[in-house]
Amino acid sequence: MTKIVFPERFSSLCAGIFILCMSTLMYELLLTRIFSVLMWYHFASMAISLALFGLGAAALFVYLRPDWFSAGRLWQPGFFALAAGLSTLLLFGVFLWFRADPQFGFRILSFFHQPFYQPFQQGNVRQSFELSQLLLLALLYLATALPFFFSGLVVTLLFGHYHQHLGRLYFFDLLGAGSGCLLIILILNLVGGITGLLVVGICFILGAFLLSSPQGSMRRFLPIFALLLLALAVGNQVGRFADIHFVRGRYEPNLLWRSWNSFSRVAVYPAQAEEMGRAWGLSRNYRGPVPDQLGMVVDDTGYTTMYRWKGEETLRFFRQNVINLAYLLRPDAESLIIGPGGGKDVLTALANGARRIVPVEINPLIVEAVNERFADFTGALYRRPGIELQIAEGRSYIRRTTDRFDIIQASAVFGRMPPAAGAFTLSENNLYTLEAFQDYWDHLKPHGVLTISRFIFERETLRLVSLGLELLKREGITNPAEHIAVIKERGLANFMLKKSPFSKDELQNLRDIARKQDYDIVYLPGEEKGDKTFKALISSNGSDKFYQDFPFDITPTDDNRPFFYYMLKPASFMNLFSFPERSPFEDRAILVLRNLLLVTASLVGLVFGLPLLLNRKKGGTGVVALRRASYFSCLGLGFMMIEIGLLRRFILFLGQPIYSLAVILFSLLIFSGIGSRLSASKSGDRTFLRRILLALVLLIPIYCYLLPGVLSSMVGLSLLMRCLIAILLLVPLALLLGMPLPLGMALLHHDGSAVPWSWGINGAASVLGTILAVIVAMNFGFNVTILMGAGFYLVAGFLLPRSQAQ
Repeated sequence: MTKIVFPERFSSLCAGIFILCMSTLMYELLLTRIFSVLMWYHFASMAISLALFGLGAAALFVYLRPDWFSAGRLWQPGFFALAAGLSTLLLFGVFLWFRADPQFGFRILSFFHQPFYQPFQQGNVRQSFELSQLLLLALLYLATALPFFFSGLVVTLLFGHYHQHLGRLYFFDLLGAGSGCLLIILILNLVGGITGLLVVGICFILGAFLLSSPQGSMRRFLPIFALLLLALAVGNQVGRFADIHFVRGRYEPNLLWRSWNSFSRVAVYPAQAEEMGRAWGLSRNYRGPVPDQLGMVVDDTGYTTMYRWKGEETLRFFRQNVINLAYLLRPDAESLIIGPGGGKDVLTALANGARRIVPVEINPLIVEAVNERFADFTGALYRRPGIELQIAEGRSYIRRTTDRFDIIQASAVFGRMPPAAGAFTLSENNLYTLEAFQDYWDHLKPHGVLTISRFIFERETLRLVSLGLELLKREGITNPAEHIAVIKERGLANFMLKKSPFSKDELQNLRDIARKQDYDIVYLPGEEKGDKTFKALISSNGSDKFYQDFPFDITPTDDNRPFFYYMLKPASFMNLFSFPERSPFEDRAILVLRNLLLVTASLVGLVFGLPLLLNRKKGGTGVVALRRASYFSCLGLGFMMIEIGLLRRFILFLGQPIYSLAVILFSLLIFSGIGSRLSASKSGDRTFLRRILLALVLLIPIYCYLLPGVLSSMVGLSLLMRCLIAILLLVPLALLLGMPLPLGMALLHHDGSAVPWSWGINGAASVLGTILAVIVAMNFGFNVTILMGAGFYLVAGFLLPRSQAQ
């Protein structure tokens, strides 16, 4: 591939690559939202896989077939950018297909839903894929990856043609990607996910206009394609003919309302008879009327309910539910409710005469549904006297408030709701960590109660007990068992942690209530009845021996390792690679992660090794080629592991997961791009590159260990100030992170022939890095993840040649 220079077009090409990379990043983030709505949010990880698979495959394709991409073919960058834009129509067409044939959509989606939700399904649900379905899913995967493939072709071609100016091109690449992080928030809030696909397609076409040759004929047709996509976007926004009518894998034709924001889709629909009658936690002795209900789902699995407001008739229903036990101990309470959703906990507090209720709801769309869209149904619940609604993330709010409460409640808060960076996480939850319990404890009055409801059959209730025990030990409580109570009503358990020991009268009151309402005592201090596992855990005071002997990991989670729902021990996770015949169904998401790791590792091996096998002369031979490939692999792995670890660090500080995603990704990408641009003057300077890598290795541990304390000291500042501080804190690290790749490209390549291979290796290794980072964090914590990222940069430094690059 020979060098080509068009000085008069270079500025237009830089603008084009800015728009192209902005569109690519928006498409990637859009996929995380769409996958979260259609399937478990764990499949949001597939968006990262799709993106980097397409980009890596494009780079490898260009490297192996350079004669197809000669420098003189000026039409190619614009043509491939147009193809990227038009290929977004393929996924849009899938949703048209789902509307025309809902049964087809059901056959695809029902496989990806947990059995807990199967009572709500219509029709039979298969537990395995037929071969035809598997092939169809593979075709959908490849079709969804096409925009990334075509975008990757453009970037790879430009990097190869202009490899001597790669620092400048890489700057516009990262600048565009960083801008996409912010723009996608606006698009999702304005038009939602499905119409957003078409908007992104229009952006790709704008990039095609800038990348195409002014003398070519293609520019004349680009406005026609853009107008076509615009007409479809307007039509879908008005008529919703390609809208998603699936709720937890089931086709739901009677959606009453649905709306998107930057981090969720909320849909409301009529509750079915079996949903209304089940009423988790309701006493079996209740004989009164059941309020009318509307089901509300956040994305795919975050389910909550709205209840018809009929005054005392509605409140009577909530007085006989296991979640109200704390109010019977603390009458006339001031209560803080985290994640009230449709309002069940708020109605419980009203039914028990709480004098002050502070619901903290993270999702403004839920509040809009309760207070605006269905106000006649709910009685505008969150506007009732005595209710002080706060729209915020629960942990972030409680850290900023100075109030203390009699009761802090969280009843089955949907912890599986995806954070904005769903692709980077697996069942992490800020609400159920040791630091979270410490925050709750510090905001309870002297006799206050923390009450959390969970489904008893999920084992997570045991982890709540372990968190309570560890907190009590840290607080110096000599007899932790006197502060814990667990009572269940069939599947729903109410865990209570009291700041002072339960008194004899309170314990007797709980026994009397349990007998009257036919609740089951799981654990009460001094009570002989109960569950032997809970009693053994509490009597051991959360000992290391108990945790070692227990088959699952129920040790206390912390903010460094906040994966509350992940209960496999590291050794058990490693055993999954031996492909056991059976694995618990609720761990299927873990199997997805394992399979993604194997697939991406194979992809890296393909991109890494195939050029060496098929075209050794082009890539260099022997140690030189291996060293070069390993260097760019380390950069891809290291960057992604650091990025994911830092995203985690800022979620609590910024309050909303979407703010963490936007601010952190924007800062890292923008300032990495600036770092790339600044490094252009040092192109080919091996000593300077070594110093940059050494500076990263020394700086990353400082961020790892000092950043949490710095952020905690400033959590009370306004949101704008916190965003600005986050950006400023990231500037030094991001500037350095942007330098090793362009400097390495200049140092390790004499010409542009091997640039596509190195670029492809970096992209493929980034795929692996995203999955590997999650696995390491799940098993060992985010500190280890970040430090491993530093380790990869250290290895990259040792891989640099000691003499002139070959």
